[in-house]
Amino acid sequence: MKKAVLLTLSSVFALSVGCLSASAQGQAELETFQATAGERSVIFRGKQAARYSFPANGHPYWTQPAFETGDIVIEGNLYRDVPLNIDAHAQRALVQLEGSPVSVALTPAQVSSITLDGRRFVGVGPDGDLPEGFYEVFGQGSEQVYKHIFKRLENSVTNANGSTIGYYDENYRPDVVRHFSYFANYYFRDAAGQFSPFKGKSALLRHFPDRKREIRRGVNAAAIDRNDFDAFCKAVLNIAAQ
Repeated sequence: MKKAVLLTLSSVFALSVGCLSASAQGQAELETFQATAGERSVIFRGKQAARYSFPANGHPYWTQPAFETGDIVIEGNLYRDVPLNIDAHAQRALVQLEGSPVSVALTPAQVSSITLDGRRFVGVGPDGDLPEGFYEVFGQGSEQVYKHIFKRLENSVTNANGSTIGYYDENYRPDVVRHFSYFANYYFRDAAGQFSPFKGKSALLRHFPDRKREIRRGVNAAAIDRNDFDAFCKAVLNIAAQ
């Protein structure tokens, strides 16, 4: 028990040291940008984002460490073509200063929506109908699916065949003892706006009891990858909306 506590404290300490170091390095640059950003200065009123400088397998971001150009709605204001990312460990939206590695972290309550390469995300604050965090939204009709990703920093463990438990990374290093574990939760939003968690394909289809066979046939005809659960959810919602 004592050993487990010490390992956990070591991970937290390393994370804190990395964040403090990054804050000291980028604060001056952030303040300079805030003073010259003009109408976009509201975007950069948040705290400087954590920069994970310690070694760990995997990464804390939603999809990839690289920022993508997209649109973001902050407190009702739309900002287009800004470098964006989502920290799935801290549950923060990240907006990068152009031409700089420094980024600002925004809470889910501050962010109404994010659009990245056609994908839509929403922020849910502490008073929302879902647990606080960021969610990818599938579907354009009255029924939708909300996907939440959370990544937790843990001590790495290997199983019998040597692969890591948790988030898979093609650059896995066996000498690194920490990794970001990946967790995904799905919620169905019905036509009345009510949310309910679900797991698996059958659980999603149960939300369409009168059209279950029709939807299943449509999904089979679409020939999607049977292992791609996100694609399955999107196909179900697309057919249900017709």
